[in-house]
Amino acid sequence: MTYDFLSKKIGSALLPTPVKKLERISEESGFNITIKRDDLTKFLSGGNKIRKLEYLFYDAKKKNASTVVTCGGIQSNHCRATAVMAREFGFKPVLFLRGEDTSDPEGNLLIDKLLDCEIHWITSEQYKQREAIMDEYKQSSDIPESVYLIPEGGSNAVGALGYMNQFVELSEQIDLDSCNAVFSAAGSGGTMAGLIMGKILTGKKVKIVGINVTKDASSEFVERIYDIIRSSAEMYNLDINVSKNDIHIYDDFVGEAYAVPTEDGIKNIVNLVRKEGILLDPVYTSKAFTGMLEISRSEKYENSIFIHTGGAFANFAYSNFYREYF
Repeated sequence: MTYDFLSKKIGSALLPTPVKKLERISEESGFNITIKRDDLTKFLSGGNKIRKLEYLFYDAKKKNASTVVTCGGIQSNHCRATAVMAREFGFKPVLFLRGEDTSDPEGNLLIDKLLDCEIHWITSEQYKQREAIMDEYKQSSDIPESVYLIPEGGSNAVGALGYMNQFVELSEQIDLDSCNAVFSAAGSGGTMAGLIMGKILTGKKVKIVGINVTKDASSEFVERIYDIIRSSAEMYNLDINVSKNDIHIYDDFVGEAYAVPTEDGIKNIVNLVRKEGILLDPVYTSKAFTGMLEISRSEKYENSIFIHTGGAFANFAYSNFYREYF
């Protein structure tokens, strides 16, 4: 199946990413788990964000932008991936990070600083107005038209094409009709929106399940994802009919807060890397993997697919959570 508009991207990710059965974890869990290795999309810019950014950077280049501006937390995978791609394709990277500067950066922030990003530090209160703050930066620039704004997580009508394309790719790698559900972490909504669009356009019946890793209520997520889908369908003239009832988000696995690891999540990171040699991250995929295991067991699924959306660099900023395992 080919959609011409899906080929209009800048081309940076190493695709297709592999899929494999987790043999030992499947045996331990009592059901089949297949993992889609989107942590292998690339090295420095890898993870799920690059798939969205390929379309966003194509759009930025088409609009003759020379600067890209985005936002996220201090350990944002999205900001790190955006900055790497900016340097790869000759754009100036500007980041608005929620947090405070440090003289001893770790994880994603270390990479941001190595890339010599222009970083603006903002408070949690200011972050609630992040879109307005980024737009103010753009309008105050010498040439506003040269500044391209990328929303949190790259999650908008353009970025969502990345995971629509990913679902098409996945459907060509595995018999989705024999699977019960596809699981992914849900942070800003763009990945989920793309997966649902891909499912509708390919006519597959497999359930798409998002594991909320934020403190936003699932009802807010459903609205956000629904709006992205409708905007993308309108922008690209797609015949997509989606109900809010088709958007499945689970809130039960976030723990104390966004970016705060859970005990079960850390256990699953250690278990998976020691039994399969695959490293999850403490903010997104460990919580999503925990949700996938518990939901699959309770729903008696026989075949589940887990999308590994990357984020391994964040582990280097959370080493204190692993001390009992050393």
